[in-house]
Amino acid sequence: MTSISVLISVYSKDTPQYLEEALQSIWSQQTLRPTQIVLIQDGPLPAPLQDVIAHWKSQLGQVLTLVSNPVNMGLTHSLNKAIKAATGNYIARMDSDDRSTPQRFEQQAAYLDNHPDIDIVGGCIQEFNAENPCLNIRQYPLTHQAVISMIHKASPLAHPTVMMRRRIFDNGLHYDERYRTSQDIALWFDAIHQGYHIGNLPVIILHFRRADNVYQRRSKAKAWNEFLIYIKGINKLSGPFSLKYIYPLGRLCFRLMPISLIRRIYDSPIRRRITEH
Repeated sequence: MTSISVLISVYSKDTPQYLEEALQSIWSQQTLRPTQIVLIQDGPLPAPLQDVIAHWKSQLGQVLTLVSNPVNMGLTHSLNKAIKAATGNYIARMDSDDRSTPQRFEQQAAYLDNHPDIDIVGGCIQEFNAENPCLNIRQYPLTHQAVISMIHKASPLAHPTVMMRRRIFDNGLHYDERYRTSQDIALWFDAIHQGYHIGNLPVIILHFRRADNVYQRRSKAKAWNEFLIYIKGINKLSGPFSLKYIYPLGRLCFRLMPISLIRRIYDSPIRRRITEH
């Protein structure tokens, strides 16, 4: 029997209305509802967020598992705690400000049921913001071999879209808590290195909220952290001598550019051509 646990982390700066919409999308609007939602409260939350959570707890009862961190510990630590609390044989990710499409879990569970060789599956995302519901559509490699061909260039999965087999965590895989950001990239490298297979659905399964300050949020510290993850990951998969190191070096230079230039490149066809070839 297919059982699905959905992992969400929320912290004090999240928007209550966005959390409400995210929970509606993974419960009220799903053709296949999860058997469990694990919501990590990452540190003390303001009353409006607590009200949203209390409302959903009253509606969902035991379906909603609440786990609290006494202080903000970050997404990486929170996800590892959520995995320990998860009971489903499939574990799905979701962010507190995105919206899953109605057939997301049905499509992903059916894919994993029909592809026993695949351990992690994601899908396409439709970016949106308050002014525009249809920004970029981001597509990801469909096959494991295509994932391997891409991972040194850019993430082969959109983190909030993934559904993973519980067994990969039971076998010892986990989010690397040395990294507060880009922890998903590290997990994909580790999964491939340990022999797990990755795929993506060719359809939009998530509406991804692109914040207005997305460019300003890309700090130098985060850029350096991401660079180290790529360097270590490429070394695991390809060894110390590879032309693939050119890509994370280029990404680091890109992250350190002026924000106005980053914005122009991010929304241009140049970025897509680089990551797809």
